[in-house]
Amino acid sequence: MANPFTLRVIPPSFPFCNRVTELKELYSHADNKANVVLFSPRRYGKTSLIRRLQADLSDKGFFTFYIDFFMATSENEIARRISQSIYSVLHKRESLLNKGVRFLKTFKTFRPVFKPSPESGLSFSVEPVSSVMSGIDLIDNLMEELGIFIRKESINAHIVFDEFQEISELKKSSIEGVLRRHIQEQQASYFFVGSRRRILLDMFDKKNRPFYQSAIMYPLKPLPDKELVSFLVERFKEGRKNCPIRVAEKISEKVSQYPYYVQALAYNIFEISEDTVSDNDIQAGFNNMLASERYGYEAVVQGLTGPQIALLKALAVDAVSKILSSEYMKRHRLSAGGIQYARNKLEKLDLIEKHNNIWKIVDPVFGCWLAGY
Repeated sequence: MANPFTLRVIPPSFPFCNRVTELKELYSHADNKANVVLFSPRRYGKTSLIRRLQADLSDKGFFTFYIDFFMATSENEIARRISQSIYSVLHKRESLLNKGVRFLKTFKTFRPVFKPSPESGLSFSVEPVSSVMSGIDLIDNLMEELGIFIRKESINAHIVFDEFQEISELKKSSIEGVLRRHIQEQQASYFFVGSRRRILLDMFDKKNRPFYQSAIMYPLKPLPDKELVSFLVERFKEGRKNCPIRVAEKISEKVSQYPYYVQALAYNIFEISEDTVSDNDIQAGFNNMLASERYGYEAVVQGLTGPQIALLKALAVDAVSKILSSEYMKRHRLSAGGIQYARNKLEKLDLIEKHNNIWKIVDPVFGCWLAGY
């Protein structure tokens, strides 16, 4: 029997654990043409949730655009990704394109390019019409064209900018101001999604930033324990295995209801368990998951300094409310200067956080790996 759990972004048609309230609220915001900042730690299921939401919106006639800004390093790249999303959506709506080219005539800054491809038969990309126009001008023109399209065609539009905080890494860029100017004039719903929470929230919380107080703040919480336990029992049953409720509760607790790790741990447990999942399968599955994840963790640590790693390791075994207390520094051989520098950097990377007045590692499984390193 195929494994009923997945390690990828969950497709809209795939069984989804709860998030009923979130989907209902986010659908309402989109329908009301409200702008939303959706934020959480990495691997919390934001993309899966957005994909499910946009599938529901599309079924109701919305034009849904999804643009991922992850690792975008220039204004030109931002413009290209926005344009590619627009043309992809229009190209898929063949019934509209068959009615005439007026839907494409609005967009003049970029042109679609179709080329033969040995893999898919035809590859699709976009390129700017002008080779001398600056990246910020490309974005300015493109956002104006999108606004005209939305207004002229009287469509309901939902636009997602995933990993939106990445644009703040483009130094000396006016991209925030340009985007804000167009977005505030458009009758559309924009969702700004991100996992580097401190950077993303600064964009909407600080008075000197263009997006200050311009959207609804929507934190994504861990999966609800009760519903998660039921989900696990049902998914194991779908795979023709019995998972007792008490075992499902331990799986949920083991990963602190962290969405990605719930799927990853259950996936590994399913692979090694017999017809009935046992307590021993949980730790064995966890060890297999940790062995797989360690390569990503090592890559994270390799990009850090000694003081940053030292603080991470200290918090992994000893979460605390006062990391600058003399007792804590002495216990873990840390210095005040090293902690202050490391804390700011690790917060910015969303590796540590202060939650309920306790400093801790954001990713609980990463914390387990650090503690045993």
